[in-house]
Amino acid sequence: MNFNILLVEPDYKNKYPPLGLMKISAYHKLKGDNVTFNKGCSKELKKKRWDRIYITTLFSFYFDQTVKTINYYKRSVKRSKNFLVGGILATTMYDEIIKETGIIPFKGLLNKPGNLGNDDIIVDNLTPDYDMLETIDYIYPTNSAYISYMTRGCCNHCDFCAVPQLEPEYINHISIKEQVKEVDARYGEKRNLLLMDNNVLASNKFDKIIDEIIDLGFYNGATYIEPNYLELYYKRLKSYRNDKIAEYKLKDILKIFPEKRIKNQNIRDEFIGCVEEFGLLDELNVKYGKLFATRFKKAYQKLLPIYEKYRNTIPKQRYVDFNQGIDARLLTPHKMKRLSEINIKPLRIAFDNIKLKKQYIEKIHLASRYGIRELSNYVLYNYLDKPEDLYDRLKINIKLNEELGLKIFSFPMKYIPVNAKDRSHIGTHWNRKYLRTVQAILNVTHGAVMPRRDFFEKAFGRNIYEFNKLLIMPEDYVYYRMYCEDKGLVRAWNNKLQSLKSSLNGDYEEAMKYIYKNKFRNLPEMFIDKDIMNFLNHYKNRVALSDYRNWKELRK
Repeated sequence: MNFNILLVEPDYKNKYPPLGLMKISAYHKLKGDNVTFNKGCSKELKKKRWDRIYITTLFSFYFDQTVKTINYYKRSVKRSKNFLVGGILATTMYDEIIKETGIIPFKGLLNKPGNLGNDDIIVDNLTPDYDMLETIDYIYPTNSAYISYMTRGCCNHCDFCAVPQLEPEYINHISIKEQVKEVDARYGEKRNLLLMDNNVLASNKFDKIIDEIIDLGFYNGATYIEPNYLELYYKRLKSYRNDKIAEYKLKDILKIFPEKRIKNQNIRDEFIGCVEEFGLLDELNVKYGKLFATRFKKAYQKLLPIYEKYRNTIPKQRYVDFNQGIDARLLTPHKMKRLSEINIKPLRIAFDNIKLKKQYIEKIHLASRYGIRELSNYVLYNYLDKPEDLYDRLKINIKLNEELGLKIFSFPMKYIPVNAKDRSHIGTHWNRKYLRTVQAILNVTHGAVMPRRDFFEKAFGRNIYEFNKLLIMPEDYVYYRMYCEDKGLVRAWNNKLQSLKSSLNGDYEEAMKYIYKNKFRNLPEMFIDKDIMNFLNHYKNRVALSDYRNWKELRK
């Protein structure tokens, strides 16, 4: 008996697809079940009665959105015991999920036989179902990559991390050779390798991991040519007549390929003529999928040579990305040499604590010696650090870029406790205004701190004095910096700031009480000193977008 399975990811924005759901989808398809994947809440899907529903969870600050999604679907399953919630939030906020939804979540990984049924299948070891992602409109930014783990867990137990709860046992090596072969056969060879390991350097089988990555074709200098998708999806269509994804992909190729790739008008007409001759894109055929496999089989031999000649065969560099970063404390010269043997880009090294400054700088020099030029580092802030610590760590990377000729992109990561239900946490040495300013800067730079000194100094200041001033600057003056400087708004604000600082009445300290709270609506103006209120008006007044856009047009 085939069961109807619904997989749901709450409708938050995320870069990486839900790997757990992709493996659960593979499990149920292996069982012959009908699987539907959806992102968010759907009235149509809610009305149906499902044999089993799975909802994945991510970070704790999506708590309200996740609870809403669980409660939305929980009566759409035939038997309540078949409503399963798992993932990071389900593990770290287990009791809270029960309290808010009445659902008992699944903790940890699906890494034991029989987690989902009376069988010996270990779901976490299955090849993810990449087809699942083709059934929704949402596009995950990460594409054309094998997504996997080659280790599990972490030897560290950092207070700010959820890994010890989610993956308490460290596993030194998980081979992905067979998984890659399966992906190649069914979905086509992928360009990149995205590894989600939490601490790969802790493995006592690190050399074996690197050897396997090289054997998989990700050695230094490796290139990739995208597969012949017409051939790939035709083979799938022959093997599985009801392969809807293969049919969808082939129709997509038939629509787009001629105009996009075939420049010769005669050849283009020949390709389109063949598609029309066999009615491969007839409206009725597209709508109901009738006879498509039979018709395509007849057209295939005519279409294949043209597709092969004009498809994209330009070699592209392929890369390995240990996306969660590596631990600088465990990075030895031998391990750096091994990393340099694979096409790693970027090398991600965390720089979470200014106390690790000397060690971090040593490891960047080590990377440079082994020819690794492009790096990225995660910079935790709003934890136990001070704002000055964040600035110093970012500036260290600017200096290293200039000294060694590298490209280090920094990604400041705001600390939020693993059980926080929103993003409002404020660290001991931080306040709401400081955090909003850093976020405003990162919004402009799209989350990254660029390697060039001129970009960095414009965004964060030339020195710690300028950075501290930026931290208390009105948010719009930070975000629309050049416009506000050109219009004299920044100068006027700074003049009032200096005036308050020179006051002997404690006006500056009084003004900071309001600024640190970053709440400027409904200020009790009648109780605020006139000079202070004139200063605070800079925070109340917003830049008119129409004026800003007109200014930008005039500057072109």
